[in-house]
Order: sequence, then C-alpha cells, then structure tokens
Amino acid sequence: MKKALEDLYRKIRSKFSRPFDSDIYIISYPKSGRTWLRTLIGKYLSLKYNFPESKILATDSLPISGGLPKVSFTHDDSGMKDKTRYDKLSRDRRKYSNKKVVLMGRDIKDTLVSAYFQATKRRNVFEGTISDFIATKEFGIHKVLTFYDIWLRNQLVPKAFLFIRYEDLHRDTREILVKVLNFIGEATVDENLIEQSIEYCSFENLKKLEARNQFRNRVLKPTNKSDPESFKVRKGKVGGYTQYLSEEDVAFIDKTIEAYRLDFTKFNKV
Repeated sequence: MKKALEDLYRKIRSKFSRPFDSDIYIISYPKSGRTWLRTLIGKYLSLKYNFPESKILATDSLPISGGLPKVSFTHDDSGMKDKTRYDKLSRDRRKYSNKKVVLMGRDIKDTLVSAYFQATKRRNVFEGTISDFIATKEFGIHKVLTFYDIWLRNQLVPKAFLFIRYEDLHRDTREILVKVLNFIGEATVDENLIEQSIEYCSFENLKKLEARNQFRNRVLKPTNKSDPESFKVRKGKVGGYTQYLSEEDVAFIDKTIEAYRLDFTKFNKV
C-alpha cells in the first residue's frame, strides 16, 4: 500500500510540474507564517486522503490526489534569494487573473524580526544588525510595505481572493483553517481531522519534528540544531518583536508605516 501511494505521488509530481500551472496560490511575504499554514493543510489532506506523514509538505500535490485543484505556496517575487529592492518589485499581477489567491499577512514588526533571522541564520544573505536590516532596500520595512501596497491595488485581479492574518490563525486556528480549506475546494471538512491536524501542528510538536528532520525537506529543517534562532519554527509568538527591536527601531518602523498610509481593512475578506 505504501509503495502504491509513493508511486502515485511521483506520478502527480511529474504530471503537474509545469511552471505557474497551479489553480490556487497561497501568497505571503517571507516569514509571515505560511509554513505553519502549509503543514496544517498538508496534515489535514494527508489524513483525509491517506497519504504518508512524510508528504505533508507536498501541498502542491496532495490536493490533486483528493480531486481538489492544485495549490502552490509562493512569496510572489519577494523572496530573499534574489535580493530584489523594494522599488524594483513588479506591480503587474495579471498572471493571477484566472487564479484563486490566498494572501497571508502578519504584523509587520514580527515579520521583520523573523525575516532577519531567516536572512542571517538560514539564507545567509545578510550580515549586520537588525537595525541595519530593517532599513535596507532589499529586505527592510519599505519592501514589506511595498509588497502589501501592490496587493491592495491588485486584489481584484484574481478570480477569487482571500486575505487571512497570521494573528487570526493563532486566535482561532480551526476557523481560519476551515476557511482556507473551503476556499481551495474542500467543501465539507471533517471536524475530527481538523482537530487532529491542529494538535499535530502545534509549535512544540513542529519544532521537535524539525529537529529530527522528520520530513527530509529543507522547508522544515534547522541549519544549526544548537541554535534555536536557526530553526524554521522559531517561536511562533504574536508580538515577539519586543524582545529584539529597540525603541529607535520601533519608532522608525512606525514612522515609515504611517508614511505609506496603507489601509489593511480594505483587503477583501471572504
């Protein structure tokens, strides 16, 4: 049975390997909590459709096995590897015109702190202090705000759009997970499997799984087991930025946010 499932998984991966061929995109700025959401979705689908636990991060293939549309996770050109400056980000989102899009947001200060550790401990794309980091054109506050500004102006481009927040996923994990599953085509969810998925994807358990490289996947693998800040699953706290940002850092971020005048209440929630 296990071998048959593995063979099916490989066939699915091979069949759906063309670039930008997904039906649904779950988009987030780096370090906005998408790995947690990804494991929640993957665990639920693996339980429902009897896929092995080791495949729960294969969220581009698991939905297909259950007759659902293909789902891909992306940072939408805002990833760290390319070091794209905020003023060089494309504002054209027409490629999503026939797609469904979930945009996951997070408190900007928490995002920047988590992104700093990603850049310095995992990606090795930045050297310097966190104060330096938040001021850079390639990784800092201007890039985060530009990313959200682009999507505020383009949220009507996809054929369907859903905005969720990392903080809401913390507040009511069940509600947000069900909402996302419904959005990707899982019309009727199994409440028992939802609860199992939430328990499995607790931060304490995910950190243990990451420490032993349970999934054999770089998405959820520490770069240095002796350094907690190098883990993909670091702390999972809301408001944890207060431990890392100085008063001057916070003032700089707040002033920049105010200058952009972004109204996040204008994101269409469905």
